[in-house]
Amino acid sequence: MQMSRHTLEPVILRHSHPVKGRKDYRDDYQYGVYSGKAFERKVKDGKVLDKSIHSYRMWFNFLKLALELEAQNAVLITRNSVRQEHMTGHIDTGRVTHKVKVNREKYDDWNVNEILHLNFDDWWKEHEHLFLDQVGRVLKPNDVVSSNPDTFSYEIDKRRRLIDIKKDLDRYWKENKIERVSREQYPIAGKVRPIILQNRFNALVLKLEDKLSNQEILTHKDNYIRSLKEHSHKGEYGRIIFELIGGSKKSFGAKQILLSVCDGYFVKHPTKTYL
Repeated sequence: MQMSRHTLEPVILRHSHPVKGRKDYRDDYQYGVYSGKAFERKVKDGKVLDKSIHSYRMWFNFLKLALELEAQNAVLITRNSVRQEHMTGHIDTGRVTHKVKVNREKYDDWNVNEILHLNFDDWWKEHEHLFLDQVGRVLKPNDVVSSNPDTFSYEIDKRRRLIDIKKDLDRYWKENKIERVSREQYPIAGKVRPIILQNRFNALVLKLEDKLSNQEILTHKDNYIRSLKEHSHKGEYGRIIFELIGGSKKSFGAKQILLSVCDGYFVKHPTKTYL
């Protein structure tokens, strides 16, 4: 078996597979907007997801891949040694590696030990409640005002115009310096671009499988890598794959996302870069 450039020893993936590009996704490359059922946030029984379901699907996929690599004692290479010119000669920067190990305390309610043998849809049926937030609700005359510190109650005079009510609420929000409360349990920090996540995940899985060339990955009929921006540099297939997998301190690649997931964070660890 060929030596992997991404792990110290080759790995065999039996549970993790690349995600095929779906035809119902509409890509707006100019604005970086992706639409389709997977990217919609729907209200259900007064509850709503903070992010699109596809974001949680990708979190699940990265965790599943991490668990599969952990079972094989895989050591991930996040930076290869580079020889640099120096006044006194050459200096090797040294290779940076991280053993893949999932912090199970961070996933106490996820049934981690079963994930390898489950698909996302089946797992989601039993765990969706972990990620739901309450939408605004109308209090009835006999309802008790909630004491939940993450909520506040605001009485509205229905005789007023909606535009004025919105202005009042906006003024109240600013005058009282109300700040958005982050989810304590399983938050997804920052803006999420699901297709970009899928591109990174697919690139890593396909390179770990080591069956396709960079060009074959980027031009595959199953649309594993979506986005014209990433396809626009023909002849630079290696660089594109490297950016998807390796990333940087500012923009996390697939390996950094996977290690962040191991530590219980998605998409990006708040302090570590793993480089």
